[in-house]
Amino acid sequence: MFEYKYLKKFIEAGPSGDFASLRKALEYGRDNCLNELEKSGLVGRGGAGFSTAAKWKFAWNSPNVVLICNGDEGEPGSFKDRYLLENGSFLLLEGLLISAFMLNSSEVYLYVRDEYKEALESFRKCLDDNMDLIVWYCEQIDPEFELKVISGGGAYVCGDETSLINSLEGKRPHSRIKPPFPAEKGLSGLPTIVNNVETLSNLPLIIRDGGAKFSSLGVEGSRGSKLICLSGKVDKPGLYEIEMGKVTLEEIVFGFGGGCSGKNLKFVIPGGTSTGALSLQELQVAVDYDSLRAAGTSLGTGAVIVADESVDALDVACNAADFFMSETCGICFPCKEGNRQIDYLLKLTRQGKGEERYLELIQDVAVTASCSARCGLGQSCGNLVSSLIEKFRSDFLKHVGEARHD
Repeated sequence: MFEYKYLKKFIEAGPSGDFASLRKALEYGRDNCLNELEKSGLVGRGGAGFSTAAKWKFAWNSPNVVLICNGDEGEPGSFKDRYLLENGSFLLLEGLLISAFMLNSSEVYLYVRDEYKEALESFRKCLDDNMDLIVWYCEQIDPEFELKVISGGGAYVCGDETSLINSLEGKRPHSRIKPPFPAEKGLSGLPTIVNNVETLSNLPLIIRDGGAKFSSLGVEGSRGSKLICLSGKVDKPGLYEIEMGKVTLEEIVFGFGGGCSGKNLKFVIPGGTSTGALSLQELQVAVDYDSLRAAGTSLGTGAVIVADESVDALDVACNAADFFMSETCGICFPCKEGNRQIDYLLKLTRQGKGEERYLELIQDVAVTASCSARCGLGQSCGNLVSSLIEKFRSDFLKHVGEARHD
């Protein structure tokens, strides 16, 4: 049932040795490479799903562009970037060099969470093994080129570009007000492009095979393949690759994953804790950005988490709320105070001290944070909690009922 469509097959073939895609990119030139990227329809694999070519165009003619590859991967349930760093470092290195060439970037950063020891070791070994290539690139293309590998503290908020930039500058990872956007004014005031590991790992494939080949996979708005991290109450957890829009969430859970490992399936979180849960009756949805958005959730990072009937939705909501309360940078009031209040009300409910009206209040606070928070953390912090209250209200009310019998 499962067939490697693109990226993982390329990784398992191993490095080409001569970095043919990079050499092809240099022959094509920057503008032709951008045309291929536009044809590919590649969108960012970090959760927002924004067009990579459109983002790069904002800084295309700017001098001194900084390129940052985000390997922090703070989304619970997501481990795709770790896999790529550990098993496909050569692919990412080639993607970084191609991207640096296209953006005329001499300053490139790979930012990886410090907990990813094996990933950092693997990439640094890849740099050592391919130092001749980097020297050649510097001699032929850019004598000022420098690639820096930075280990971060593992802050979830660094999924926000501006928070990541602040971290690289040695500051607390607070989000910044936008505009100006990073492509205009980012690291050290320079135009800055930020993409994650999975996104940039697709560049060598797009240049090698052409944008049209990449675009032939997937559906409109969701081109190419996607790495899916499957975990939770499932028989065969692991990393899978799908052609976007051609596989349903049900097929991922019951086909690739072999179904629930415990009792009957209760709900699935399709993209990590920042995405809304879907019940068993909703799993026929195709896994692509537009289909999941129409279903009231999102693809996120592709972190699919499975829950069976032994799981209490209130427990999951409490875990998510505690996580977001701990991870908020605290710079904007809606996120800082909103997450604190959601966490407080949920814990009261779990302790049997809640009231039914708290559920509506939690959802109202989540909507307020979504509309007014500065970055994606606050804008998505209430998605999972709100969906669980909506779809599994009885899990919450049974705790309220306990308080009434005291």
